[in-house]
Formats: sequence, structure tokens, C-alpha cells
Amino acid sequence: MIGKNSRRVALGATALCLTGATVVASTTYSTGAEPIDSTSASSIVAPRAIAAPTAGEIRAQTIRKYGVHPLPTSIRTITKYKLGKKALREIVKAKRLANTAKAKRIRKCESGGSYKINTGNGYYGAYQFDRGTWLSNGGGRYARTANRAPKFAQDHIMYKTYKARGWSPWACQ
Repeated sequence: MIGKNSRRVALGATALCLTGATVVASTTYSTGAEPIDSTSASSIVAPRAIAAPTAGEIRAQTIRKYGVHPLPTSIRTITKYKLGKKALREIVKAKRLANTAKAKRIRKCESGGSYKINTGNGYYGAYQFDRGTWLSNGGGRYARTANRAPKFAQDHIMYKTYKARGWSPWACQ
């Protein structure tokens, strides 16, 4: 029971079933002006059932909005870096390239596989980008230097560098 001077809204039990059965919800509200008990102001409402979207519908919506499915990174990250459809498609391709044996060997040789490494010699990140290469390939949208950028971003810039120049920028092969 809620007292007369309470300003809280009291909610009763709410039951929702989205498995195809009839949806029934029961909620009790009070603004605090009058006491509530379980029998006063109760109402049972039977709204129409809402069907959950199918996997195919979710896939179609994601592709329509972002250009790829599944997303290569979180929606929060997409928003933070203002990634468009083209960039997301490139990130998907970059992820595939980064998982090849050759890219793994280069990462291991260049940085020991660490994406956060700053060796102090003017080269940064897993692929040991110098600042000029990093910025000229679009890395500035993620961070000033590669070691400060997330993993997907370093893989993305590696992919763009690879598409422009092949494996030649990396001494380790």
C-alpha cells in the first residue's frame, strides 16, 4: 500500500508472452493521491500480439541500413567513427585479409602481434605504420597514430594499404 503523500507511481505485475499466445498485461497505477490496494483500479488489457521479426527480416534491415550483415563492429563504434556503407564493406574484407596466414605472419614479425605497440622508432601498431602512411590511407579518422586505434581500424588501414601497394610496404613476409 502506498500512502497519500507519496509521489511515486506503483506498477502491478505485468506479464507479456511473445511466443504466439495471447498477450495479457495487468498494471495498476497511482499518482499518490489515493491509497492503492490490489483490487482497486486494476485493469486487464489484451493488446494484439506483436510478432518478432524473422532472421531474414533482420538481415534485410541491416543490409539496407549498413550495407553488410552481420556487422563487423558494434553500432556504437559505427556511430562514433561515422562509418558509411563503403567503409563497413571494406572492414569486412579487411577482417578476412587480416585472418590470412600471410597477414598473421606480418603482424607477428612486425609487432609480435600486438595492436597497441609503440616501438619508439616512428612506427606504430600491429602493422608498424609510420604516421604518414597511416594518415594518407585514412587512419586519421580513427586515431593520430595506429597504436591508439582499435584493432578493426588497423586491419582496415592495412587492407587499404595492401590494395594500393600490395605486400611491399612490409619488410617481414
